[in-house]
Amino acid sequence: MEDLFWTTLSLNGRQEEYHIIFENEMYCFIPKGSSKAEYCFRRGHDEWLAVNEESEQVKDGAVEALEKYLMRQH
Repeated sequence: MEDLFWTTLSLNGRQEEYHIIFENEMYCFIPKGSSKAEYCFRRGHDEWLAVNEESEQVKDGAVEALEKYLMRQH
């Protein structure tokens, strides 16, 4: 597991804080101190793939956060 960064996602009109890790070829958004869902994404063939239906619902915001992070790394 590799710790990457923290970010906020807008969910149902509320800002929620998430810790992003990289594990098993997936980027996972782990909620801070709550029982909210965990969201995970894979990178495949130049596109981001949600690993489940819950992740698909927050894909736009999560992908934006991931791309900003990855751009800063280069």
